[in-house]
Amino acid sequence: ALHLLMKQLKTQPRTSEGGFWHKKIYPYQMWLDDIYMSAPFYVEYADRFNESNGFDDAAHQILLIARHTRDPQTGLYYHAWDESKMQKWAHPQTGCSTHFWGRAIGWYAMAIVDVLDFLPASHQARNWILTIFERMIQALVQFQDTDTGLWYQVLDQASREGNYTEASASCMFVYALAKGIRKGYLAPEYLDAAR
Repeated sequence: ALHLLMKQLKTQPRTSEGGFWHKKIYPYQMWLDDIYMSAPFYVEYADRFNESNGFDDAAHQILLIARHTRDPQTGLYYHAWDESKMQKWAHPQTGCSTHFWGRAIGWYAMAIVDVLDFLPASHQARNWILTIFERMIQALVQFQDTDTGLWYQVLDQASREGNYTEASASCMFVYALAKGIRKGYLAPEYLDAAR
C-alpha cells in the first residue's frame, strides 16, 4: 500500500516549478492543504526506504508554496495559488486566492512540524523551513482572538459578518505551536498562545 501511494505521488501532475497540482482536475493549482496531504508521508517514506530524493522533493513543495502564497504585509498565507492565473478566484497578477483560510494554514503548519520529524538535520532546506514556520507562527498569534483564544475561519476578518471562530483551525494551530515548542523550533513564550 505504501509503495502504491508513492507511485501515485510520483506521477502526480506538477506546475512548471515542480509543485504538485492539488488534484488532476485542478490543473496548475497548489493549495496549502496539499502540503499536509503529501509531504509528511513523503519524508517518512524517504526515511524508511532510504530514498533521499524524497526529502528534497517534499522540502521543495513547502518552499515553493511559501514563495507563492505568503502575504508580506500580514505574514499570512493565501489558501491557494494558480500558476495559470485562470481561475475565477485567482488574483490576475499573483495567481493567489483572495483569503487567508484558517484551516488551510493549519494544515500547512502541521505539515511543517511533522515533516521536520524526518527531514535530516543536515538537509539544505531545513533552516529555510524552520524560518517559514517561525514567521508563520509570529503572524498567527497576531490574529488570535483575545476573548476566546481561538482563531477565525477567515483569519484577518474577525469583524466580518458571517465569519466565526473555527475549532478545526484553532486545534491545528495549537498542535503546531505545542509541537514546535516541545521540539525547540519555537521560543517557550509561544506556549501562552497554545494554552
